[in-house]
Amino acid sequence: MVKKPTYEELKKRVQELERSEKALLENEHKLANHLQETPVGVLSWDLDFKATEWNPAAEAIFGYTKSEALGKHATELILPEDMKELVDDLFKNLISQKGGARSTNENITKDGRRVICEWYNTTLKDIDGNVIGIGSLFQDVTERIISENHLQESEERFRILFENAPLGYQSLDANGNLIELNETWCKLLGYTKEEVLGKNFSDFIHPDFKEIFKENFPKFKRVGYILGIEFEMIKKDGSEIIVAFDGKIGHGDDGSFKQTHCVLSDVSERKRAVDALRDSEEKYRTMMESMKDAAYICSPELRIEYMNSIMIDRVGRDATGEVCHKAIYGQDKKCSWCVFDQIEKNEHVEYETLDPKDNNYYMVSSSPISRSNGTISKLTIFHDITKIKNIEENLRQSEKMESIGTLAGGIAHDFNNLLYMIVGNTELALEDIPKWNPAYTNLEEIKSASLRAAGIVKQLLNFSRKTDQERIPIEAVAVIKDSLKFLRSTIPTTVEIHQHLPEEDIVILADSTQINQAMMNLCINASQAMEETGGNLNITVKLTRSETEKTNGFEGLTPGKYLKITLTDTGPGINPEIINRIFDPYFTTKAIGKGSGMGLSIVHGIVKNHGGAICVDSNLGKGTTFRLLFPVVDEKAVNKTKTADEFSLGTETILFVDDEQAITDMTQKVLEKLGYRVEARLNPVEALDLFKLKPDTFDLVITDMTMPQMTGAKLSEKLKELRPDIPIIICTGHSSLIDEEKAKRFGIDGYLMKPASMSTIAKAIRNVLDK
Repeated sequence: MVKKPTYEELKKRVQELERSEKALLENEHKLANHLQETPVGVLSWDLDFKATEWNPAAEAIFGYTKSEALGKHATELILPEDMKELVDDLFKNLISQKGGARSTNENITKDGRRVICEWYNTTLKDIDGNVIGIGSLFQDVTERIISENHLQESEERFRILFENAPLGYQSLDANGNLIELNETWCKLLGYTKEEVLGKNFSDFIHPDFKEIFKENFPKFKRVGYILGIEFEMIKKDGSEIIVAFDGKIGHGDDGSFKQTHCVLSDVSERKRAVDALRDSEEKYRTMMESMKDAAYICSPELRIEYMNSIMIDRVGRDATGEVCHKAIYGQDKKCSWCVFDQIEKNEHVEYETLDPKDNNYYMVSSSPISRSNGTISKLTIFHDITKIKNIEENLRQSEKMESIGTLAGGIAHDFNNLLYMIVGNTELALEDIPKWNPAYTNLEEIKSASLRAAGIVKQLLNFSRKTDQERIPIEAVAVIKDSLKFLRSTIPTTVEIHQHLPEEDIVILADSTQINQAMMNLCINASQAMEETGGNLNITVKLTRSETEKTNGFEGLTPGKYLKITLTDTGPGINPEIINRIFDPYFTTKAIGKGSGMGLSIVHGIVKNHGGAICVDSNLGKGTTFRLLFPVVDEKAVNKTKTADEFSLGTETILFVDDEQAITDMTQKVLEKLGYRVEARLNPVEALDLFKLKPDTFDLVITDMTMPQMTGAKLSEKLKELRPDIPIIICTGHSSLIDEEKAKRFGIDGYLMKPASMSTIAKAIRNVLDK
């Protein structure tokens, strides 16, 4: 029979339970505070690997609040999706082993940053010892890992630098024994490290110089450094070399001698060179006299010691013996840019300067010349770099054109889409209006203007190299004549045009529209400069050769024949301060409404993209001259003839995809006018789903390129997977991702550039379907 506890025993047990519960609550409170305050991240996960605990440190590291994190799988919070299987395996191993594991992982924060964390993961158990989840402690060690990597990289770089330095390095102990050296030292004398470490440095010195080392080593240790000692050493193969020796003492923490740090360089060649130089001064003078650059030598007192013949011609007299700042630079006192201070430190100095005497750029280099009496003179050479500066300027201009090209490409897509809607709806309206109606003519003008606007966008893309341009052999003189005929009606009568064109035509590989555009821009610019005062505009066209033009401001031309166009006006001229900027995009001196600043930029781009060159000369009050060169080709000119619009009809079923409602509605009407059955979709995903349901229903797919969720190219790829024989046409306003050549490589059957007329669309469809 079990004895019942007394009231006092029960009361005592209740009191113990209450104390235990209170202690447990206090411990839980302390643990909760610790979880909130600890800088270490604390997480826990259930058996489905979803977060069940998330402390502030975890929030600070990963950016998720506790409410955002709880209940989410690790790969939704801190790990890439493709690591799910790895995480599952890790957690399963922990649960099965019922132990702990450490790891260092790369994790992802809420804002997408990558951080490196050290983790300690262990199993969590209930009171019966059953595993109920995973507990994780972690900390962000990104900076430490990066620092360690940087340190390792730095140490490796130092080791490589140390071993491969151009100077030999050695370290000696207090007795002069070798305790450290680099590979360069070993290569210098032909030994391996193992053969020399521990041996006395004097063992490798030529017997005639051993006393120098014995005398200087104690002094070296006492003074702390040694500079410029030279002596002969014996290599392993018995040959001799002359080395220059510089060193410094390394001290221990207590300030006592620890070791020496010394560098050795082989100066055998230098010593021989000095002797050879001393013996060849006459040869040196001959060289100075024969060089094409102006050169002079001056003493530390700034007196000219020598001038070569080019410098004498530059100054106008032999100024040997005179002070250089007066004779060379026309200064009454020492030049503010004088570099003699650096020269006396045995430094070589170079700088660029623009000489106002001839307006040429020079690279001025000054080098020290050591004299036998220990003094240092200065050799200064003027090298003409005007041609190089001109080439650099051309390169900068090309970079500016590239930047405007980026802008042109950005607007082309949307602008061409708008023009496509205008052209398409205009053509639909023309189909419904009789030709005798006055509105018919107006609509034709709208269509024509829209297509011309599309041509302007194409020209912008062409000159900026954003799209391919069609170049064919053309009769350039005939194109220029046509341009000038049109110009006469647009230029004020106060401006007289004088043409000097050759009788025979000259063939160049070009886009005639762009040549016309260049002529129009240059001539209109010139006429606007003379519109208030009137004047003459002279246009001369002739055949020339690159050899003739290289002396006329055109550098770097490919050898051959060129078409040369010279346009000269009698206007006010261009200010020299801005003449280098006239080809910059958006640069203009005209009043608001008079110009956009794009005309000369477009001209520059057209000329450069045709492999040509352009330059300008101008004098204030005397007018401006532009000279353009285009390479001539030995080919027969191609005469392109325009054909009237033809509407090729059909009865096939077409799936049309474009994300703009207005374009979709308009194109569907156009295609139905041409006789086709059309199903249109605004979403490429919906179009793909429709195609999956009835792939054999459609005879052709026409799709836009730039769409949300899926590009036209990607949609085409998926459609071809379902039905390889389905014909597809890509239609785009402009995309850097695709052009006609890329479309062919992707297996796409046709390519249309917006805006496209009804006849162009009809022809493209039949070209694809009738293959």
